[in-house]
Amino acid sequence: MLLLLAGCGTERADVMFECASPSGSKVATFYRVSTGDRPGDQTMKLNIRPAGAALDAGMHSFAFRHGYDAIIHWDSESAMRVDYPRGSEILDQETAVFGTSQTFRSTDPIHITYTELESTHGHFMVEDRCFR
Repeated sequence: MLLLLAGCGTERADVMFECASPSGSKVATFYRVSTGDRPGDQTMKLNIRPAGAALDAGMHSFAFRHGYDAIIHWDSESAMRVDYPRGSEILDQETAVFGTSQTFRSTDPIHITYTELESTHGHFMVEDRCFR
């Protein structure tokens, strides 16, 4: 008798860290979505939303694989920089977050710039990952 078990690929989201904006009215959450145990089964994502709003793991502004870390710099309430490991496979990269995509008003965009940085096996050897 042969028994074959196949999973449906359930996703699990794990928050790596959160970074509040300078005023604390917004929050950027860097999280990992896993569909299995292999490194290729993990996608790193960034969600930006009003503080107090629940994380919607399906709503992201940045997503990549083959890198496992990020550094977030809030330059102001409307501008941020995201550093990610060089060599990452970019899946999604929005340069502005506004309107209904993250429940911000269309007149209140957040502009995002991205920088690839050298890393150690996809990780940054730093203590702080949130700057404001």
